[in-house]
Amino acid sequence: MANISAQFRVHGALNDLVPPHRRHRAFVVVCPEHATIKHTAEAMGIPHTEVGIVLLDGQPADLAHRVPESGTVDLHPAPPPRAPLRFVADVHLAGLARRLRLLGFDCVLAGDGPDEAIARHAEREQRIVLTRDRELLKHRRVERGRYVRSLRTDAQAREVVDALDLRGHLRPFTRCLECNGELREARADEVAVRVPPAVAAVQRDYARCAGCGRVYWPGSHWRRLSALVDAARNG
Repeated sequence: MANISAQFRVHGALNDLVPPHRRHRAFVVVCPEHATIKHTAEAMGIPHTEVGIVLLDGQPADLAHRVPESGTVDLHPAPPPRAPLRFVADVHLAGLARRLRLLGFDCVLAGDGPDEAIARHAEREQRIVLTRDRELLKHRRVERGRYVRSLRTDAQAREVVDALDLRGHLRPFTRCLECNGELREARADEVAVRVPPAVAAVQRDYARCAGCGRVYWPGSHWRRLSALVDAARNG
C-alpha cells in the first residue's frame, strides 16, 4: 500500500498531546493512502475522544474522512461533555476518583482489567473515561473520555474540573469517598454505635452512605475536605 503526505494542524489543548516540534504550527504526516483522519490522529497520539471539530481545507469534516493527498486537516479539541456526567477512572487514578466523589460526581474506579472491560463498562453505563492511558481512549467502544495530563491528584482534580467545565455541577459532600454511594442524612441515635464515643457525645449532624454504611460528620477532616472543595469551586 502506498503512502501519502498530509498536512495537519492541531489547536488548543490538543497541542498537549503532540511533540513540541508539532505544536502551534502546520506539520506534515506520512500515512497510508486509505487512512482515515481518526486513525492518523491516533497514530500521532491524539485519541478520538479528544477531538471535536474537524476541518478539511476549512470545511467541516469528521474523523471518518480519509486523509487527503493535498490540503490541510485542522483538529480542534472536543467540547465539554454532555450529560450524564458520570465517570469511570482507571485503576491508577484512585486519588482523582476520590476527589470527584468529594465534589459530588458519580465516579467509579475501574478494576485492574483489560481495556475491553473498561470500555464496555463505560459504554454500558454511559460513563466518561478518565485515564492516563491513551490506548484505552482509542478503543472503539469509548465515546467520551479525557486523557489526564497532570500527575498529582490535586492538579488532576483542577484539570478535570476546568477542562470538562464541571464547576457549575458541583454537589460536594453528597457521595461516599470510599464506595461512591450516595450520602443521606442520619440521626445521631442511628449511628451512635458506629462513631467514637467522644464524637457521639458532642456531634449531632451526620451523613451515612446508602451503599457501604460509612458514617461522616463535620470534624477536623471535614474542614480539610472543605478547603479542597473551595479550591475546586474557585479555580
